[in-house]
Amino acid sequence: MSLLDVSGVTVRFGGHMALHDVALSVVPGRIVGLIGPNGAGKTTMFNVITGLQEPTTGKVAFNGIDITGFKPHDRAQRGIARTFQRLELFGSLTVEENLLVAGEVRRTFGEHSASAADRTTEAMATVGIEHPADIRADNLSTGQARLVELARALVTRPKLLLLDEPASGLDADETTTFAALLQRLVRSGIGILLVEHDVPLVMSVCTHIHVLDFGELIARGTPDEVQRDPRVIEAYLGTPAEAAS
Repeated sequence: MSLLDVSGVTVRFGGHMALHDVALSVVPGRIVGLIGPNGAGKTTMFNVITGLQEPTTGKVAFNGIDITGFKPHDRAQRGIARTFQRLELFGSLTVEENLLVAGEVRRTFGEHSASAADRTTEAMATVGIEHPADIRADNLSTGQARLVELARALVTRPKLLLLDEPASGLDADETTTFAALLQRLVRSGIGILLVEHDVPLVMSVCTHIHVLDFGELIARGTPDEVQRDPRVIEAYLGTPAEAAS
């Protein structure tokens, strides 16, 4: 059974069609990619899934329940968490305090057997940020801040994790480590929807990929299928030789 089912989603901003009749799904224990050029509608889709943007038409179902009209906090309570393309940490708080805030807010909406402090410790260990726990967030490198955002999402113990360009600012070694972390997370049963411009990363970790261009879904399939699709090559990946690299 799918964890997330998006069907027939259209979003219009005045005369601009941000998304047109888009459908996608995510199953537990898998990483699904959502790629495409800048302005293709990827972040708009994340906003629809999390309740920050109401679709003009279409439906979002989570665990078999239609949540289209649910508020963002209702969706978070059910197990949806996200990171943002633009870093959204509390700069004046330490790493640990940023996570504790998420833990306490999540506790307001749902019961957990573990305390916010315990879940914070667990999340920091999972992503490997125990050592800078007492550093202010505004003193972190971009790579460290990305990991803190991921850990903050994990504090809520989500069933579905939406990652918006989480590898932005990471160097090659950090990206390799990050890919291994994502694969560990899905082995625990989490479903991940990944928006990312690092094409090699997407192709290496995703089992299925959806491709948006100008708000329309132009392709879907396995990484091999998507890389061979002429529409994807033309709209996003470049020439066949560039796509293969």
